[in-house]
Amino acid sequence: MAIIGLIFAILGGIGYWWFRAQQVKGAADTVIDAAGRARGMISRARFRQRSGQSVLAGVDSPGMAVATLLYSLTALRRPVTLTDEDKIDTMLATVCRMNKQDREDSMAFAAWASGQVADTAEIVRRFLPIWTEALQQPERQELIDMAVTVASPGVEPTDAQAAIIRRLREGLLPR
Repeated sequence: MAIIGLIFAILGGIGYWWFRAQQVKGAADTVIDAAGRARGMISRARFRQRSGQSVLAGVDSPGMAVATLLYSLTALRRPVTLTDEDKIDTMLATVCRMNKQDREDSMAFAAWASGQVADTAEIVRRFLPIWTEALQQPERQELIDMAVTVASPGVEPTDAQAAIIRRLREGLLPR
């Protein structure tokens, strides 16, 4: 009888400490969830600050502006494919000399922004000041060449694409 009592006492002790461990685990999970929610709130606040009132207002780097323009130009012809994205990414790496993280951020923003901005001409209008301030004459010509390359993959650009490229050329290479 004493052995049975001892077994129950041991099982009771194990059960008690298991219950206490589960309470500690629950408290730790609550703290981790709260930290994750706080991190998410910070990320959303940064994104809202970056996007500002306008979708394009938060863009301050010429590289991100270029990615947004190229992505939108491609989307004027057809839905953007992974091949198109790879082509734009390669141009950003070679011509704009952007690092991998900046290219990934720029491409993610470009994909989102091109779906939010109805008129690609607005992208050119909004980003011309950034490009004219940051780019020298040869770099401006490279930007126009990249736009032509994206807009006409073996075929003539559409009328909408040609109008955007013409507006870009007029804004970057004044006569």
